[in-house]
Amino acid sequence: MKKWVIIIALVFILGLPQSVHAQPQDDGEFSGLLDNHGAVMLLIDNETGAILYANQSAVSFYGYSKQELESMSITQINTLTPQETQAEIHAAALQERNYFEFKHRLASGEVRDVEVFSYPVTYKGKVCLFSIIHDVTDKMIMAQQEKNKTMAIYIIGGLGILGLFTLTIITSQNVKKLRKAKDEIENLSALRKTFIDADESIVYLKDENLKYVFVNKALERFYNKKSSEIIGIDDFELTDVTFAELRRKTDEVVLKKQTHIIDEVIWDGRVYQTTKFPVKMANGSFGVGAYIRDITEQRNRENRQKKALIRNKILVDVLNRSFESRQEQLDYVLHQALKLTESKYGYIYLYDEDKKEFELNSWSKGVMASCKIIEPKTKYGLENTGIWGDVVRQRKPVIVNDFEAPNPHKKGYPKGHVTLTRFMSVPVIIDGRIVAVVGLGNKQSEYDDFDVYGMTLLMSGVWNAVERRQAQENLIFERNKYLQTIVSIGDGVLVVNRQGEIEMLNAVAQKLTGWTQEEAVGHQYKDVFVLSHENEGSKIKDPIEAVFETDDIHELGNSAILTSKDGEKYYLEDSAAPIRDEHDKTVGVVLVFRDVTDKKQQRQKIEFLSYHDALTGLYNRRFFEEELSRINTERNLPISIIMGDVNGLKLTNDVFGHAYGDILLKKVSEVLKHTCRADDIIARWGGDEFVVLLPKTNEEEAKHVISRIKMEFDKVHVKAIKGSISMGSETTTTVGDDIISLLDHAESNMYNSKTLERDGVRSNAIKAIISVLHDNHPREKDHSERVGKMSLEMGRLLRLSEVDLHKLRFGGFLHDVGKIVLDAKLLDKNYELTDAELMEMKRHTTVGYRILNSFDDTIDLADAALYHHEQWDGEGYPKGIKGNAIPLMARIVAVTECYDRMLYPSQQREPKTKKEAMQVIHDGAGTRFDPQIVELFEKMMRTG
Repeated sequence: MKKWVIIIALVFILGLPQSVHAQPQDDGEFSGLLDNHGAVMLLIDNETGAILYANQSAVSFYGYSKQELESMSITQINTLTPQETQAEIHAAALQERNYFEFKHRLASGEVRDVEVFSYPVTYKGKVCLFSIIHDVTDKMIMAQQEKNKTMAIYIIGGLGILGLFTLTIITSQNVKKLRKAKDEIENLSALRKTFIDADESIVYLKDENLKYVFVNKALERFYNKKSSEIIGIDDFELTDVTFAELRRKTDEVVLKKQTHIIDEVIWDGRVYQTTKFPVKMANGSFGVGAYIRDITEQRNRENRQKKALIRNKILVDVLNRSFESRQEQLDYVLHQALKLTESKYGYIYLYDEDKKEFELNSWSKGVMASCKIIEPKTKYGLENTGIWGDVVRQRKPVIVNDFEAPNPHKKGYPKGHVTLTRFMSVPVIIDGRIVAVVGLGNKQSEYDDFDVYGMTLLMSGVWNAVERRQAQENLIFERNKYLQTIVSIGDGVLVVNRQGEIEMLNAVAQKLTGWTQEEAVGHQYKDVFVLSHENEGSKIKDPIEAVFETDDIHELGNSAILTSKDGEKYYLEDSAAPIRDEHDKTVGVVLVFRDVTDKKQQRQKIEFLSYHDALTGLYNRRFFEEELSRINTERNLPISIIMGDVNGLKLTNDVFGHAYGDILLKKVSEVLKHTCRADDIIARWGGDEFVVLLPKTNEEEAKHVISRIKMEFDKVHVKAIKGSISMGSETTTTVGDDIISLLDHAESNMYNSKTLERDGVRSNAIKAIISVLHDNHPREKDHSERVGKMSLEMGRLLRLSEVDLHKLRFGGFLHDVGKIVLDAKLLDKNYELTDAELMEMKRHTTVGYRILNSFDDTIDLADAALYHHEQWDGEGYPKGIKGNAIPLMARIVAVTECYDRMLYPSQQREPKTKKEAMQVIHDGAGTRFDPQIVELFEKMMRTG
């Protein structure tokens, strides 16, 4: 093991070439070196992709056991296709590329973004890929780990000087051993580069002339150049003069004073912490080494904490200070708010909801000097306000970070008004009523939600203090003043003393905890404020304990759940701050928290929909495709896939509307969930197709599942549509089978079944529609039979063929099939229909056409349904519809249908005699009916 440490150190110092592969003599030493390493490391067979070795960090990261991981292929982890993954392995093996960015799937199904640094090495006599995997999903956690790793390499490098001396003596004594050590050094040089390049921070070395000697991948990304384009030149050749001079200044100080320098540099909106140090070069001169990391997010967090502290201090200050009037108090608050948000201008308007009127209360200092408006107003009606009135109209904060951009609510500046570039306004809402609005403008950077949250919390507290001051002029004790403020704010507030006992909680806190003020005071806060982690078994950091430990503000993460006294659970966001006495000693904690359950549930809903179908709640295609690869393992064999296609969905949509089509799809999902096992994966594949993945299910069992599904679905009805689904399946018993081909075969089998079942499905569908219509409305059945019979007789007079006579009879029988969509009350009304009801009644012709046009057996009858109420224009066309001649069948049905309706009308009309009905038909010849058909009908009626 000691020999390996010396070799690693030598590789780090000498940076020898990396093209020669070495064979470690002791596999135990090799495993020991890597097993306990913090980085995720894998040895991969570059021919098959098999994982030959995985260290403990890889086991922890991927969530598989070591035995499972070392029995897997990298293609089972990498989300690329096997072909794409093999191409990347080939590139690494040839050293065409050594840095990669992938997505790896963990055992839990979670997909993580990773950086991979991969080099060829020799392991157990075989060339393979040594890969270090870096999880970049959570950069803040990894940054510290990577820094420690890099510093460890530097320490090893220092120790390597002694190793170099020792190795030189050994080499001079034994050339053979030296050659062998050289091979090992060259092999481990690849490991050294992998370590350095895996660090997200910038690492480099410059010579005595401040030209680059060594750079890592992070610097290459920073300059967007390859190392070959950087090494040998200085900063002035790489970047602009300003930035180059900034870096040159500290480099020269390091060389001159031979000392470490830790500094912060702000560049291009980012904050960098630089650590520079002198490095003795091989020629005896000194160069400059550097380790540079991005600390922008760290500084942003510190800034937010600072602002939260300032906000709380302002609240306490407003509560403690003595003001002569409300005007003075609000003026003070406004100018403190300007400092808090770094704004230039600001105002506070009082608002009367009853009058819908604003009244100016406070302007920021200096704004009046800049504002040249002639006779400025102090009162405005809501209807006269522009964009600044949206805060009341929308009853929520307004942010405009580009005030010059067009906006329909902007009414322009009054002459002489100060110029605005950015604008934010927050309503002050007390007891559900807006009592004031605060406006802020011209912040140097953009306004954001943190500004809104800070101002909302500040003004809510301040306004309660203002109103309390008016109502209780005699309150002099500081405790009572801050108590009344926090009692009334919209968030929950809980105050705890140094002994952990509750001193007060406001109304919102009482509601969320389920404890009244009287019950809670004096109890330990952990009995009342019961926190837990949303993931069972995980621990949550107690914010109150954290404040007592650190004497600083502490914010709770977004995984905290508060359990109330009655068992109700709420997701929380909170902030705990210390309460200090006159000696600046922490004597208690104030905890401000809010219920974010709705927001959390909305986020969970979005996460749910990313893998589920919104209509049925089943898994979607995306999830199913990901599961196919995951479930294709030996332990799940045999694996079967069932593909199903719902029959009649288009007909349901066309006839009854998409709402009923959605009902049909939901019923399909209910049947599938009811008939399949809990471990089966059911997904909506798209449109009217569904797919079921059945692990540990053979072909016979899959066919039995299909029988169960079809039997259950046979009981489903949506309006007049009877449930039907065509299904096919395919089974594999071998892990090596292409799972996608399995899916294709199941789909092909499903379409074969659909073809075989097509005629029966369609025949049953039209029969079911007619049966429902006639069973519910016997009068319609009698009418259809009479029209069909009369139409048949007229066809015989025309000497039509038997085929045409059959069509004519059924055309007459089915001409009113579209009435299946009408409300039963509309068909059975016993009074004159309104105009709206008549329009609804006429809809049945179009619906009938759609129904009959959907089936091969009835497509020739569809025109009889569409045109039997159309008026004839004398040329064989429906009035206003040139180009579509009315077929003979439709012209015959138009006459027979009208005649029968007059003899057997609905209850609201008196029936006509046969003579009266014949006269109506006769009078309609040439205008409403085809004259030839009328003549034929009269002949039929005369002959009986």
